[in-house]
Amino acid sequence: MVDKELNKQALSIIMDIRKAEKSGDRIPLYKMTHIEARNAYLAMRESLSPPPPKVYQVKNFVINKNNAEIPVRYYRGAQHKKGHILPITVFFHGGGWVIGDLDTHDVVCRQLANLGNFDVISIDYRMGPENPFPAAVNDAIASIEWVKSNKLGLPINNSKITVCGDSAGGNLAAVCCINSKINFGPSIIYQALIYPATHMGSNYPSKSKYDGYILSKKLMQWFQEKYIQKNNNNSIYNDWRVSPICSDQLSNLPPSLVIVAGCDPLKDEGLAYAKKLKKFGNDSEIISFEGQIHGFLTMGARINDTEKLINIVAKKINTALES
Repeated sequence: MVDKELNKQALSIIMDIRKAEKSGDRIPLYKMTHIEARNAYLAMRESLSPPPPKVYQVKNFVINKNNAEIPVRYYRGAQHKKGHILPITVFFHGGGWVIGDLDTHDVVCRQLANLGNFDVISIDYRMGPENPFPAAVNDAIASIEWVKSNKLGLPINNSKITVCGDSAGGNLAAVCCINSKINFGPSIIYQALIYPATHMGSNYPSKSKYDGYILSKKLMQWFQEKYIQKNNNNSIYNDWRVSPICSDQLSNLPPSLVIVAGCDPLKDEGLAYAKKLKKFGNDSEIISFEGQIHGFLTMGARINDTEKLINIVAKKINTALES
């Protein structure tokens, strides 16, 4: 453990988790069923997030696409009115493709909508183990196509679509950008990836150095087994829809913001992806929150850097939409 590297507020959360696990008040997620883990994750997010801010409008819809029903939640920020035509940011929540939902990231989406000159649509994509890979990918791609078609007549400028996501959601956002390029899908003009998972099955140094800081090797293995399921030779880890860093189609992608947490097991693969995007000629910006832990996007009640992170993401998306 390298506790001395942690931001004091992040360390306080880690210490609370260790104390609760030692006393038996908290069970590690990888020792739970996926249903139990989803409930525990939601409860943890609710305890670490600030109260949900008021926005102008929130609406729930269901996308019917490819024989699947995908719940989505639409947000319009408090500073906007009904008749405004706004660009759209499609948001994919984190949670290892197994846990997380519209509610775990509701506060984040409200904050982004209130800070942005854009609306937000959050996607409740299907997850493992009930719906293993590639269901989440298919739903993510379908959601971009749904926004582009705008059959519900939302007051959006669907020629200006950006994507954003954290962790597994960052993975899906990255995959959507690659897919749109390869398969001539809807144009995406910017991607904001928050501590994204980009290389499944990899063994970067950060995965060992920061093992146990929210994410652990055991938890990541638990996620992978439920998301990928049958995988005898690990070859699927090289599929770009699982590990976007493995794609050979990384040129001519939208400008990207890759945010990493300094004490996150996923730090190195996030940095590696941003550098590979740049190597392929893309505009790729890296911002590192030193001392921070995986998941701090949804820990705004206790971590001050969360507000800074959300402000940066909203500002960068605003700037991209203005260009």
